[in-house]
Formats: sequence, structure tokens, C-alpha cells
Amino acid sequence: MENYGSGSSCNEQYASEDSKQSGKRTGHRHTPQQIQGLEAFFMECPHPDEAQRQQLCEELKLGLNQVKFWFQNKRTQCKVQEEKAGNLSLRGQNEILKSENEAMHEALSSVLCPDCGGPPFGREERALNFQKLLLENARLKEQRDKISHFLSNMSKRLTVGGSLASVPTQHIFDQISSYGINPSTMFDPSSSFGPPTSQPIQPQLFQMDVSLLSETAASAVEELKRLFFTEEQFWVKSSIDGTDVIDSENYEKFSNAVKKFRSMSAHVESSKDVTVVPIEATNLIEMFLDAEKWKELFPTMVNQAKTLHVLGSELPIRENCNILRVMWEQLHILSPLVPPREFMIVRCCQEISKGLWIIADVSHNVYFDFVNASCYKRPSGCLIQSLPNAQSKVMWIEHVEVGHKLDTHKIFKELLSGGSGYGAKRWIATLERMCERMALTSNLTLPASDWSEVIRTGEERRRVLKLGERMIMNFNEMLTMSGKVDFPQQSKCGVRVSMRINLEAGQPRGLIVSAASSFPIPLPPVQVFDNLRKLDPRQQWDVLAYGTVVTEIARVATGSSETNCLSILRVHPTQEENNGKLVAEDSDKGDMLMLQDCYMDALGGMLVYAPMDMTTMDTTLTGADVEISDIPILPSGFIISSDGRRSTVEDGGTLLTLAFQILVSGNTNRARDVNENSVNTVSTLISSTVQRIKGLLNCPDQC
Repeated sequence: MENYGSGSSCNEQYASEDSKQSGKRTGHRHTPQQIQGLEAFFMECPHPDEAQRQQLCEELKLGLNQVKFWFQNKRTQCKVQEEKAGNLSLRGQNEILKSENEAMHEALSSVLCPDCGGPPFGREERALNFQKLLLENARLKEQRDKISHFLSNMSKRLTVGGSLASVPTQHIFDQISSYGINPSTMFDPSSSFGPPTSQPIQPQLFQMDVSLLSETAASAVEELKRLFFTEEQFWVKSSIDGTDVIDSENYEKFSNAVKKFRSMSAHVESSKDVTVVPIEATNLIEMFLDAEKWKELFPTMVNQAKTLHVLGSELPIRENCNILRVMWEQLHILSPLVPPREFMIVRCCQEISKGLWIIADVSHNVYFDFVNASCYKRPSGCLIQSLPNAQSKVMWIEHVEVGHKLDTHKIFKELLSGGSGYGAKRWIATLERMCERMALTSNLTLPASDWSEVIRTGEERRRVLKLGERMIMNFNEMLTMSGKVDFPQQSKCGVRVSMRINLEAGQPRGLIVSAASSFPIPLPPVQVFDNLRKLDPRQQWDVLAYGTVVTEIARVATGSSETNCLSILRVHPTQEENNGKLVAEDSDKGDMLMLQDCYMDALGGMLVYAPMDMTTMDTTLTGADVEISDIPILPSGFIISSDGRRSTVEDGGTLLTLAFQILVSGNTNRARDVNENSVNTVSTLISSTVQRIKGLLNCPDQC
């Protein structure tokens, strides 16, 4: 008999194991308190390690084998239940397909096309019919344009709140009918102006949709207020990493939350954090409400973002209390081995008191299929308070339900099960770093913290910083490796290879192969970061620096910490002296430059670099009528992350991701010529680089 709540099957197995020595069959049942503690920990971490099992033994007064067997049986029970549910679903789909198949066979067997016996159409009849079709097409286009214009004007007049429900549906239909159109045909799936089916979508919103979105946003705002202002009631400490998480029992009592994903492998992530950043509150809110600026503010998290609809008041932020956006976003961090998360959200901004705003995000189901979705955002967002001296206090809450469809590599599961994966702590750490960077980028003078042999003016400094920002953004966009030709057979020991053809400005045109590898390092992230930044041992691992001497010719601070900076490196060819020592050649003709941007924050860091020739660097500095977005650059680099077992980057282990981008051919027509040998060459290159880095860090090979 199945048992998913009492834990009796777990107890009986342990008793049977224990009774083998005594020759008797004894029974042992856990107490309700023990079962509750085990169930609570299982929801957060189904695979506890030895230290976590030992901690549970001490807290619940159980034996180590009891805890071990309980988790084994619990995982087995969950898997059985999930397989049964999947089988039932597949059986239902199979029955539907059988019925449809039989119906189609029956319809085909009865199809008859008798010959009418009439004469064929002549040329004049065909021309007349063609003219009728052209006139009908023109009439339908005119009606579509009128309807689009009407709905656009109606959407602009609607405001968030009670006025949304004040416009009766019949009034809208009457207005549509005045254009000579039957309103019922507007909902015909075959309509030429119906909503598209691909994501991200941008359909026309009707009154019923706007009302639903408004109610959803208002409910999310009220729920967030309770979570922000009643901390003791809803927040507890996580048993995994000690962060603040929502108490699910108390939360469900006041929110009446319904789980969107029924799978036993689905889980809920919740967290909160707070910080003070050097930016005006109104400027920060404007960036949150603009999809492009939102992406630029979180370049290491927001891979894509798009605003689909703008609703509510059009007043400036300082005078407005209700702004509503319908947005689509794709989030991605860390590695190609971590799948991206996509959300269709409604974002609401309200000024709840003078100088205090709340921004709420919540997933919605208007024109979005949650059956195939893998993530659902429960009411999440931030509280932004205006402070003196152009500063803002930001409190952040992240609350997400994640379905079983997101298949994360095993080395990242522990990190993502805590609050440091996609949680509030990572959003806050990124916000702190980017606000510092924006403040320094806007500085039109050369700060004393900078030094350079090539950057002479504040404008040149600003352009280099902008190129560094675009380099990091391009690097992060590459990490998803989505929408490209993938080679899963190369995914051994955490390695992944893919290729794409680039025709856009900003990167070299041609066939580009991307390769990435993620692996654990038993050293703190800070130590790994410091070793990779050093220039002397760079030729040991960097293929661009083999047999060379690397020097730094410019450094621009991008944050208050000295680890956050943008550098211009010069790679000098070497020559051997009489004593056998390698030194840099005197001539600079063969020198290559590298632009490098790096940072460290509370959860890890990045080191991203790209080769550049002298001409491209001169173009970047002087402007030369070239936009920063058009300068070709192909970044590679590292993502250095805490493994999630400790709360800071000073302790615990590291998850290191190395990613290369290589221009295989500048000829875009050679895509078919790239065979598996080319892919194997790139895979071998990144594998050898991994081995060199492990040697540099004195780490054993675990692959």
C-alpha cells in the first residue's frame, strides 16, 4: 500500500533491516513531529548529504540509517506517484488520438467529389473572380485597421482601478458594430488580426483581459504589502543555507495559494534581502518599468525582456500611483547547464506613501499557456524608499514555483535549491554592483583610482566602459546556447558545444562555435578569482597568451572594490635571451590587445575578455563615427560562483564555468562544411584548458 504522508513504509523498512540480526521482525513508527520535520526538509532538499542527515538525526532524535532509509523510500514513493500520473496522462492523450484517428478515417472514407459536368472557367471569368478577391481583401484590411485604431484608443483611455470595469462590454461591441463589423467574428481563430501563437506574444487586449490583469496586479500588491510589513508571521530561517524563506503553512492560510505544478518534483523558492544603492528612487523605478533598461540593469540575470502592453496612467513617476505593464522576460545565470526561466508577468507600480513605492510582479494566464510553462512567479517584487543624497533603500522578495521540466545539471542543484540561485540575494547583489558602475560611468572626468597609457579623456573612458558592458551582455546571451545547433554528444563531464551563424553587427560575421564547461573547485571563489586575474601565470591556461608576456596598459574602476574593474591588456610576443629566459620583443607591431571586464560580489564573480587589434581599440577610443554597438567583439570568459554550501564567497567551494567563442570561418556559406572534427577540436581545446586551470589551482581531476 502506498503511503506518502505517514512515513510508515520508511519505518517498516528500517525495522526489517534492523531485525535481521535479532531474528525477530519488529516495527518502529516515527512520531508525528519527526515525520513533520522530515517532510519539511524533504520539500527543500530531497537529497541531503551526510552532514545534513547527521543534523536531522540530532534534531529529530533518529538513527542515521532511519533518516537515510526514510529519504530513500520517500524519493521512491514520489517517483512512483509521478510515473503513475504521467501514465494516466499519456493514456488519456492516447485515447484522444485514437478517437481523432478513427474520426479522420471515417471522414476520408466518405469523401466524394463528383464531377459537376459544367464547362471550365474562361479567362474573363477568372479575371472577374480575381478582381472580386482583391476588393474583398481591401475591405477586410480597412476593417482591421479601424478595429486596431479603436482598440488602441480604448486601451489608452482605460486606467488601472475601478474605472476599468466602468466601460460596459456592450458599449465596445456597439462601437465595433458602427464600423460595419460583426463583433462575433473578432473571436474567430481564422481571423487575420488574431493574436500570434509564438512567444513572446503581443496580442490585442480586450476589456475582460484588462480587468483580469488589474485584479491580478492589485491582489499581488496587497499580498506583497503583508509579506513586507509582517515579517515575524510569514518568514522563517532556511535549514539549508540560513536565508529567510516564506513559511508555507502561514502563507497558504492568508493567500489561498494553489500550486500551479502538480508534479512531486516541483518546488517553491522564496527569499528576501535589503540594500541601499546610490541612485534616485524615481530613476530606479523608471528603469524597472522599461524592458531594455531592465535588461541593462541586470545583464547577468535578464537574458531577454520585452514590454507587451502599457496600461494605467501616463503621468510621470513623481505624480503617479498606478502604472501597469505586461512583460515577457527570460532569466538565465551561471552556465549552459542551467536552463533559462521564462515568465509572462504583469508588473504593477504604486506609490503607497510619499517617497515609498512598491513594484509587484506576478505571472498571469492571459494569452499564456501555463500547461507547458516550467516556472510560475508568485507575487514578488521590491519596496523602494527614497533617501537623502540621491540614494534609495530597496527591499526585495522573490517567490517562484518551479516545475519539474527544468532539468538542471546535478552540480548546480544544491545552489539553486537555496536562496542564492535566482533568489533575492542575487538580485540585490547585482543591483548594488550595477548602480555603482552606472555612477562611475556617468563621471566625465578621470578619477584618481584609474590609470592608463591609452585613455586620455573622460569621453574615451565612457566609451570603453560601454564596450565592456556590451561585452558582458553578449557573453551572457551566449551562455544559454538556445536556438542554435547543439552537439549533446559532447556533453561529457559538464562540457557543451554548439554553433551558430552570425550576420548581425557587434560580433564577427561568420560561423561561430561556442563551447562551455562547468566543474567544481574545492577552493573559495575569491581565491579562484584572484588566481585567474594574475597576469604572470596567464600563459599557462589562456590560448591567446601562449608563449607571450601579458601586461596591463589601462585600468578603469567599475565599483568601490578593487576587484571590480575594466582593463586593457597587451599581449607581447617573446624572444629568448642568451640565458634562456623569455622576454617581450621591443617592437609593438605584432602586439595584440585584450579588453577584460571583471567583478566580484556577495555570491561570486565574472572575468570576461575579448581579443582586439590596435585599429579596433583606436576606433573605440576616438569614436570615429562608429557606434559602440557596431564594434565587432567576441567575448570568452569565466563565471565564478559559490557552490551554495556557505553564505559568503570567502568560504565554501566554487562552481567554475569556462566558456569560449571561436570564429571558425568568416564565410557564412560554409556552415555545411563544418563536420564533427571541427566540433571535436573545439571540445578538446576547452577540455585541455580546464585541465590547465585545475593544474594552476592544484586541484585534482574529478572528471
